Amino acid sequence: MLDIDSIARHTATIDDVLRRWRIPSRDRADIVQEVLLGAWRSMRAGRFQPRPGVPDAVALKRWIVGISWRHASHYATRAHRRYEVLVPSAGRLCQDHAPAPLEQVEARRALDDLRRVDPRFRAVLALTAQGYTIAEIAAEIGHNPNTVWNRLRLGRLWFRRVRRRWRRLARARREHHPRR
Repeated sequence: MLDIDSIARHTATIDDVLRRWRIPSRDRADIVQEVLLGAWRSMRAGRFQPRPGVPDAVALKRWIVGISWRHASHYATRAHRRYEVLVPSAGRLCQDHAPAPLEQVEARRALDDLRRVDPRFRAVLALTAQGYTIAEIAAEIGHNPNTVWNRLRLGRLWFRRVRRRWRRLARARREHHPRR
């Protein structure tokens, strides 16, 4: 009896057919999954019926090549209709309030600055930002609440220093290279 494992053994064959159809590698894995799923569903529905005298393994391989070929041809006919819709601002896709572009840039810079903070302090800052209490964080990371409190204090201090340093550098750049 043939099962999903016997179909899955032909993944390399499916990939070879898709490669011959010059399907981009970024889409190949998705189509391989579609072929495997389609073959499995067809087999369960009873559509796989090998010819008499042909071994099941050979018949299955031919059948899967046919399914792969069909999926590849459908991909090729759909490919010319694919297009991307460019959105000027991702904020327009949000139902809620979207921050202004300058606020988005500032948030990205703050995240970059946060990456410069010592990892021990950064973990406590991140958990605090998610709404965890000092006691919950202490239980999570297995430290004394006083240690967590101290790391939070030092992390905030370190983050403030990094932000202040960045602002100073940005101000110096603006003064040195004024807009024209």
